Amino acid sequence: MSKILLENPYQKQKPKSKKKLWVILSIILIIILTGAGIGYAYWRGVFTKNYSGSSPFLKMLAGEKNVALKGEGDGRINILLLGAGGANHPGGNLTDSIEVLSIDPVNNTMAMISIPRDLYVSVKTPSYAGKINAIYDLGDKQTKEGGGNLIKQQVGTILDLPIHYYIKIDFTGFKKAIDAVGGIDLFVPKALVDPMFPADDMIHYQTFKINAGQQHMDGVTALKYARSRETTSDFDRSARQQLVMSAFKDKVMSSSTLSNPEKILSLVSALGSSLKTDLTTEEIKALTTIVKKVDRTQIVTKVLDNGAAGPLISDSTSGTFYLKSKTGNWKEIQKIAHEIFTDPYLKREAANIRIINASGSATAGQGWASLLKSYGYTIVDVQTAKTTQKMSEVNDYSNGSKKYTLQFLASRISAKIITKTTPATESIDLELIIGQDNKEAYANIKG
Repeated sequence: MSKILLENPYQKQKPKSKKKLWVILSIILIIILTGAGIGYAYWRGVFTKNYSGSSPFLKMLAGEKNVALKGEGDGRINILLLGAGGANHPGGNLTDSIEVLSIDPVNNTMAMISIPRDLYVSVKTPSYAGKINAIYDLGDKQTKEGGGNLIKQQVGTILDLPIHYYIKIDFTGFKKAIDAVGGIDLFVPKALVDPMFPADDMIHYQTFKINAGQQHMDGVTALKYARSRETTSDFDRSARQQLVMSAFKDKVMSSSTLSNPEKILSLVSALGSSLKTDLTTEEIKALTTIVKKVDRTQIVTKVLDNGAAGPLISDSTSGTFYLKSKTGNWKEIQKIAHEIFTDPYLKREAANIRIINASGSATAGQGWASLLKSYGYTIVDVQTAKTTQKMSEVNDYSNGSKKYTLQFLASRISAKIITKTTPATESIDLELIIGQDNKEAYANIKG
């Protein structure tokens, strides 16, 4: 099946006045603000090779021809953000902070999902079963492509989405970077007292506490606030990390920092080899242009947790604490991911889809309707066929005008596309006929 070539709606939009945002993108922007910064970054090994494929949208902005969308999610820019302790910490290459940042460059919105470090995963090559926070280190030690590529693959499988890039920063470098810009200011919503925060020698403990209200934090305090979890949970910690990163972003992008060459150079020096990414400098420049237009009030955040309504459960039966999927697979997590990371091309086309259940399974029609709705498709009707058929197909009544939806839908169910010259009686753009090959809605979903 041929892939649909990407159009450029971004060029048609009028720029809006938006605030610049997000910390790690800001950090990389600082690196490229000076020619010396680029050379320094390469010398310290900041940039790594991208093995998974770049964002089609950024390829298009770079002027590449015949750029194609492969499926749902490729209309967005999906970046995996990783935080690790660093060389001076035990398990310094374990990524205890894992978040997926997804930018919709068509509608100027952004969404984030936090993945807990204790999530149990199983990897075939190299063979591993355990916490997801060890995947990066595993990839660095046992694959030629490196840790960034391996954890991108794993997170992509969990979310059923393409992960185009990764950015990893050591907490030590992050602490120095905060000090380099003179600290950060943020509002602490709830007082925190942690008597078991690791001491500097990483053997003993110290008490860390901070009051609720507006606070100014240096690098040490900000890092402790972001990393503390003894008296709270990993899910609370994820929320605090977002507060710290947002405050740092505000400080980095303030005029007092950007207009001060000494602060810029100090920040670049502080990061040093603490930063790793498979974004290129050209992609970073294009990305910062897009980020400037993102509406800060439209950011959606989600933490995958083990609450009553969450998709995870706690499991210590093996003697080690893990978080595992309630369903035994990634299906519910994938539905959550697609609900907040809706592909902008599906959203823009808003194709009306009718489902005809010809699979012989009584539940297949509603099952596919529920799944596809969560992925951003518009299902307006579900019917049951009088007879069954073996293979699924998609009838196109749109005269090809819903080309992205048509491609994504046909690809997801491996269906033949049939062009209909006679329009449907109702206002239906596409008609999905579910055959026996797709009697289970989740048959083609990873997990």
